Amino acid sequence: MNDYNYLYEAEINVLGAIMKKKVLMEECVLSEESFNPEWDNGLILQVLQYAYDQFSGREDPFYIPDLINHWGDKLSKVGGGVALMDISKSVPETSAAMFKHYMGIVNEAHVQREIERVAREQYSRGSLEDMKNEVVRIEAIQAKTSSGSEVVRVSDLIKSHTSLLIKRSQNPGGITGRKSCSDDLNNLTKGHQEEDFIVVGARPSVGKTAFICNDMLASTADGSAALLISGEDGKMNILERTIAASSRVELAHMKSGRMTERDWERYGFGAELIEGRNIFIDDTSAPTIESIRRKVSKLIQKFPKLTLYVDYLQHLRSEKPFASDREMYKYISYELKQIGRKYHVPVVCLAALSRKVDERNDKRPLMSDIRDCGNIESDADVVIFLYRDDYYNADSNRKGLIDLIVAKGRNVGTGTVSMVFDKACQQLINITAKIKEERKEKGLTS
Repeated sequence: MNDYNYLYEAEINVLGAIMKKKVLMEECVLSEESFNPEWDNGLILQVLQYAYDQFSGREDPFYIPDLINHWGDKLSKVGGGVALMDISKSVPETSAAMFKHYMGIVNEAHVQREIERVAREQYSRGSLEDMKNEVVRIEAIQAKTSSGSEVVRVSDLIKSHTSLLIKRSQNPGGITGRKSCSDDLNNLTKGHQEEDFIVVGARPSVGKTAFICNDMLASTADGSAALLISGEDGKMNILERTIAASSRVELAHMKSGRMTERDWERYGFGAELIEGRNIFIDDTSAPTIESIRRKVSKLIQKFPKLTLYVDYLQHLRSEKPFASDREMYKYISYELKQIGRKYHVPVVCLAALSRKVDERNDKRPLMSDIRDCGNIESDADVVIFLYRDDYYNADSNRKGLIDLIVAKGRNVGTGTVSMVFDKACQQLINITAKIKEERKEKGLTS
């Protein structure tokens, strides 16, 4: 295969790892059916399983001349000894953790193929009882690689924890996660932490998408990658917002095409900055949580330091049927949390708040305003609300500011930090001593 295919690479990594380290065969929960039928990798696994059973006492049960002597006809169908040699040479030494990771990718793809097959077959024929039996069978396949972690003695974690503390101490400014767009928020949370599910909620037009664009610029500054699932806005609109935020070109100037010479200079700077970043956008309409998981699984292979952004929760759907939207969002919020844990990535998800916010005298959002979004209150590690006083009060002395209200912080506590929001350029700006002084002179607070 000439084109890169993440699933094919995962299957090859499973086979190559077993050939290099025979003990991994004991850990292998996959079968021939687990592999994509478009390729011959399932047949190769079958040969390796037979060889391990027959020659497990040997130093190398996968010695290729022996395999050819015993299974020459079968191996000829997959390219013979040359194909096995290529697999063995192409795969580096693999840890047990990475082996499980690759098995998870292969098994997840198998589950998806089975779901699609059952959907096709049951559409034309099949009883409800048949469907229930198929679901049970698919759940059993899925459980192969989702059985959870092994029991660990706490004393065995001390060495790893010591190494973690040393690693943390080497981070400038004590930022141990991916940087957010706010310096004050970074000081509070120490950045977006791996595996954290971070929900950012606000009413429409307050600045949710602008926050995401600015945050992606901050989190990718060190070479990390960002994947934005945008069910709200198209990719060109996201690009324009991000360029505006990075270059201070007014978004209206780009929309109208009336760019000044200074705009073009700034645009060139912003475009060049973004070209050097690992930022990826998927603007599929009504994206499913299952497709998001597959995209993360694929991208994490090339970019291990990844942050997942979702704009926004209420646009997500599931490939599974649910009795109500509330049940579906309960499942989706749980799955977003699990994606973060499985792939060790921060998940930053926007959420639209209910109209109840606007009906109160105090318009600042509360945790109760996201109760319609499934189990976010319990699933989220961090909940941040965006609030702009000038959104409701044009004469506010906090004009031009956006508050980031950390209403829940599982490991960081709560608090409020503020930034300047240049709406014309979609830019969120950290408040410096100079900015405070300038605002004070205009009769504005910070």
